[in-house]
Amino acid sequence: MAQFSFDILRDGINEGIARHGLRGYARKLGIDLNMLRSIRDGRDIQTSKLVEVVDAMGLRLTLNDGGAEPRNGAQPGFGEPGGGAEGPKPGFLPIPFHPSERRYGQTAPVGLAREWLEMRGLTPEKLSFVIAPDDRLSPLVVEGALCLVDGGQRKVTDHAIRAYLRNGRLGLSYVSQPEPGLMVLSGLKRSEPPCVVRGPALDELTILGTVVWRGADMEADSDTNTGVRVPAPEE
Repeated sequence: MAQFSFDILRDGINEGIARHGLRGYARKLGIDLNMLRSIRDGRDIQTSKLVEVVDAMGLRLTLNDGGAEPRNGAQPGFGEPGGGAEGPKPGFLPIPFHPSERRYGQTAPVGLAREWLEMRGLTPEKLSFVIAPDDRLSPLVVEGALCLVDGGQRKVTDHAIRAYLRNGRLGLSYVSQPEPGLMVLSGLKRSEPPCVVRGPALDELTILGTVVWRGADMEADSDTNTGVRVPAPEE
């Protein structure tokens, strides 16, 4: 079971406030406005009140021994390396597919250098790969391209390519939020106007994270010795 993190709860609340506004999100959850403001601002809150907020958000609290080792010695957020029996090259990390890809337990055929991740301030446990479901962002992102998503960058603060689930379906678009309660999904084709999502429709839109690397072709041959291909860093 995952260890409870107050930061995760606060991030979720901040995302909800960004979408609906402070009063709108408090009204949506059916909880006191001041209580929501206290959590957002990092002030202490009674345990009973905290549980009330968690329940209102549809989350579940689980307790875990913070010192316990992960089962089978595996590091959190990583699956078994795909490809050859030797696994990834030393210094490279296997990154899993996002659960939305329904490739449970599989990692992408790309290894990422620790140094490359550190230079960009990326946390491995928050990364996952998705496959571009269409050519909405072509030629920048072609259909079938492998894309690295940072789940630590879920809050929409700028105009960037983001992965999301809308009505349960994976999508990639430029996502921006001009104002609370409104998001704009746009592609690169002039024939497809931007999609404006507002009000109750926002509940069907879940931002998975920001795309921080893109372009590896899933049809390309992988390294026959390790099953790992190393992407050229995108500057």
